[in-house]
Amino acid sequence: MFSIVFQQVFIMFLLMLIGFVYAKATGMKKEECNRICNILLMVVTPCLLLSNLQRPFQKEILWELLFSLILAVASSFLAILSARFLFLPKAGGENRRIERYGASFGNVGFIGIPLVTGIFGAEYAVYAVVFVVVFHVLSWTVGVGMLKGSFRAMSWKEAFLNPGVLSCLVAVPLFVLNITLPSPIGSVVHYLSSLNTPLAMLVCGFFIAGVDWKRFGDKGILYTSLTRLVLIPFLTMLLYWALGIHRFIEGGAVLVLVNLIAGACPSAIATSMMAARYGLDGEYASVIVAVTTVGCLFTVPLIATVGQLIFV
Repeated sequence: MFSIVFQQVFIMFLLMLIGFVYAKATGMKKEECNRICNILLMVVTPCLLLSNLQRPFQKEILWELLFSLILAVASSFLAILSARFLFLPKAGGENRRIERYGASFGNVGFIGIPLVTGIFGAEYAVYAVVFVVVFHVLSWTVGVGMLKGSFRAMSWKEAFLNPGVLSCLVAVPLFVLNITLPSPIGSVVHYLSSLNTPLAMLVCGFFIAGVDWKRFGDKGILYTSLTRLVLIPFLTMLLYWALGIHRFIEGGAVLVLVNLIAGACPSAIATSMMAARYGLDGEYASVIVAVTTVGCLFTVPLIATVGQLIFV
C-alpha cells in the first residue's frame, strides 16, 4: 500500500510542480486561479459524480454509498469537534478562526478524489465524491459560523443549492431508476469528469505559486498542519478501529480506507477563499493551504499504510 500510494502521490506532485512552474513563469494572478477553481467546483466535480453513477443499478452499491455518506458525516464532525477543542475560540484572535476552519475541512475535491482514483480505481471515486457533498453542506453552515464567530451567519441556501448537492440529487435517482444518459450527453459528462485529476493538481500548483512562504514558520500554521494532517486522521482511524466499523458491511475495509484518505487531505482551498470573503486574513489562510498541501505528500502514504495494516 505504501508503494502504491507513494507512487500516486508522486504523480500528483509532478502535476502540481507543472502548475507551479507555469504560474511562476507566466505571473498568473489569483483571480485566474479562482476562475479555474470554479470550473472544477461548478462543472467537473458534479460530472464526476454523475459519470461514476452511470452504471447498472445494484443494491450493494446503494448501501455502499449510504455507508460512505455516514462515514463522511462522522469523520467530518470528528474533525470539526477536534478543531473546536484544539483551537480555543478566543486565543489567537481572528487567525484562530482560520486555523479552526483549515483544520476542520480538507481538500477532498482536488486531492482526495484524484488519490482515491489512482489507488483504488475510477469506480471508487464516487465514494470520495460523497465526502465532497458533505463538505459543501458543512462548510457553508458550520464553517461559516467558525469564520464569522457566530452561527447566525450560516448559509443554508448555499449549503444545499450548490453543484455538489444538486448533482447528487440528479445522479442518484438516475442510478436507482437505471436511466442511462443518451450517447452525446453521456460522452460529454465522461470527458469533463476525466479532467478532475490533472486540472485539480494544476490548480494546486497555481495556488502554491502565489503564496508568501515567509510566513511558513508561524506557530499557528504549523500547529494547524499537524492537526489537519496527523492528529485528526489518526483519531478517526482509532475511532473506526475501536468500533469495528469496517465489519459493518461487506467490503467495508476498502470503503473505510477511502474515507481515511479523503479525511487525511490537506486544508481545503476554500479556507483562503472563505477567509477573504468574510474579511479575515486570506494570505494567512493561503499559507495554511500551501503548507498542508505539501505536507500531505508525506503524511497520506503513512496513513494509508497504517490503515491497511489495521483494517485489511
